[in-house]
Amino acid sequence: MTESSRQSLRGRAPLKASAEVSAPEGFAPVELFDPFEAHVGPFFERVEEDGTRVAAFRVDARHVREDGTAHEGMMLTFADAFMGGAAWRGVDDRPCVTLSLQASLLGDARLGDIVTCRAKMDHKTRAIVFVSATFSVGEEMVMTGTSLFKILGER
Repeated sequence: MTESSRQSLRGRAPLKASAEVSAPEGFAPVELFDPFEAHVGPFFERVEEDGTRVAAFRVDARHVREDGTAHEGMMLTFADAFMGGAAWRGVDDRPCVTLSLQASLLGDARLGDIVTCRAKMDHKTRAIVFVSATFSVGEEMVMTGTSLFKILGER
């Protein structure tokens, strides 16, 4: 869970990330409520002038394969966290769960890189939220993703 508003919904305090990593310039730490996200975090976020939310993480030794590139599992964890946040915000903070997540890996993030994510809700029905995202290192796109989220309690 990556939204502050989820704290009151769940009635618990944010978890501490398992590593101390400085925030990239212009970003602030995100409160993490999911234990796995706290294990691989911290994650960071900023809001741009037009209201676009940009998420980030710094690739460290916990996130890489033996060749020094970011593991796909880490990239998908980051994708699910922030695409889920876009779904959550798109349905006024109603609980959602991931139904599917597809990703296309276009390039590599390397040890020390800052990976950014721009996720947006594309469409919603009464019960399903459609989200897409792009992931970049600097100006280079390294991954794209699409996901479906189920709004809990809706049919």
